[in-house]
Amino acid sequence: MKFSENLKDIRKKMKLSQQELADKLHVAQSTVGMWESGKRTPKLDDINRMSKVLNITVHRLLSNKKEEEPGPDQKIEITKNEIFIDGDKVDNISTTDITEIVKYIKGIKGTKPVPSQAGPSQKLKDAKKILIIDDEQDMCELLYSYLVPHNYKVFLTFNGQMGLEYFDTVKPDVVLLDLSLPDIDGPVVLDILRKISNVPVIVITAHPEDVADIHLQDLKINGFIEKPFSLEEVLNTLKHIIGE
Repeated sequence: MKFSENLKDIRKKMKLSQQELADKLHVAQSTVGMWESGKRTPKLDDINRMSKVLNITVHRLLSNKKEEEPGPDQKIEITKNEIFIDGDKVDNISTTDITEIVKYIKGIKGTKPVPSQAGPSQKLKDAKKILIIDDEQDMCELLYSYLVPHNYKVFLTFNGQMGLEYFDTVKPDVVLLDLSLPDIDGPVVLDILRKISNVPVIVITAHPEDVADIHLQDLKINGFIEKPFSLEEVLNTLKHIIGE
């Protein structure tokens, strides 16, 4: 079950109309409608806000199969940073999921809040950061939704200036750069990046012949992806560049 179906199913179970959910999330009713129809993908902040407002885990929203939240009669085990529910290992745990688990345990035990001293899971700490600089917002959000479950931290920017500002803040492991940007030409952005960093850059372009011009300018890139592309092609290219 994909996100759009999950959200619709959860909303109906909670007996909320699209307008009521929209009011809780402080968004337009049409936005909820586009999320549920799959025409638009929410950003990370939207998903985190949904999980808090609906009092469910991020995993429940993004799971590919229909799952219920842990019930009071379920056996939950936490062993060596792994969590098992009724003997089945729970994968892809986020910080929001951990928060919900702690709340669940507090509710059962009736104990006082216990300050957490544990850091993020090894998987989260090892997640590679991907900075995408592309003005096609729908495509960027699609890439975000696809890559995050594959253990990547994805940051979206929609013009060259925004991309350069985020680069300094995010310090990404890989940059996906579109050559056709609305404010600064992609090759110019690449030239600026190359003056300050040797971070791997993968060019995204609908005109692969432009890649030859980049080579003539002696601007180093680590690969290119031609539009239109498949999501699997992007994932395989990232794995090849990062060495996974």
